Amino acid sequence: MSTSAARIELRVKPATKAIIQQAAALSQVSLTDFITDIVLTRAQELVNGVAAPPTRQPRPIGGWTFDLPDGWDAPLDDLAEYR
Repeated sequence: MSTSAARIELRVKPATKAIIQQAAALSQVSLTDFITDIVLTRAQELVNGVAAPPTRQPRPIGGWTFDLPDGWDAPLDDLAEYR
């Protein structure tokens, strides 16, 4: 019986890797099993519609953030008489 596996490579910061390795050790599983279990669980939730897809938050430009006022994208019907 032949067992084949697909390879996925991740690039993370050393501090991130250390935390993941520590969590895997605390869970008493290999790093591969730890990552695979978490990623597979999340992927199945998304595919099965159990979890909402992640939302993208706007990123500040140049360090500045601002909120648009309510109704900023409402139609300008009140200006129709000026056309």
